[in-house]
Amino acid sequence: MEAKTFLYLGIALGFIAGVILTVVIMRIRSLFVSSEVRRLRQEKKVLEKRLQEKNRHIDEMMGHAEKLAQDFERRRLEKGDH
Repeated sequence: MEAKTFLYLGIALGFIAGVILTVVIMRIRSLFVSSEVRRLRQEKKVLEKRLQEKNRHIDEMMGHAEKLAQDFERRRLEKGDH
């Protein structure tokens, strides 16, 4: 075989090896990225749940405060302290 044939064969094999190595590395990276994404989604879900619980608690406290304010206003009017 001629040297030119070996050159082209080497270039072709190098290209194929590069493509295969790139695909393998991308697959391995995607495994780690997907686990990171999964972890972040779970964390987001937990934080959203905590936020909903806090909002519910705040709404409850606001309801109590409004009721107390109405009771106070009603008592003030009953006593005649306009």
